[in-house]
Amino acid sequence: MDVVVVILRLVPMILAFYIPALIGTVIWRERDAGYRVQALLWFAVGFGLLTVVYIIFTSTTAPQVATTLGLSVVQILAALILARLTVYKLAD
Repeated sequence: MDVVVVILRLVPMILAFYIPALIGTVIWRERDAGYRVQALLWFAVGFGLLTVVYIIFTSTTAPQVATTLGLSVVQILAALILARLTVYKLAD
């Protein structure tokens, strides 16, 4: 039961990270190599801004910041996987 609660706590930020992941993945997939820089900027700015805002509002100590950064990496990976699945399913 505790595992389900932990996973459900990760869902809101996964959905927030999904937006820049989806936009970046679409740009990466549908455009040529010149647009890859734009896709990387979407990833960096989108994920970075969301992570910084989340840390500012929730974390107060160094261990909390480290935990938040670690969880953010997991959430970003989940959002990228969902975005990739969405783009490839829609493109086919």
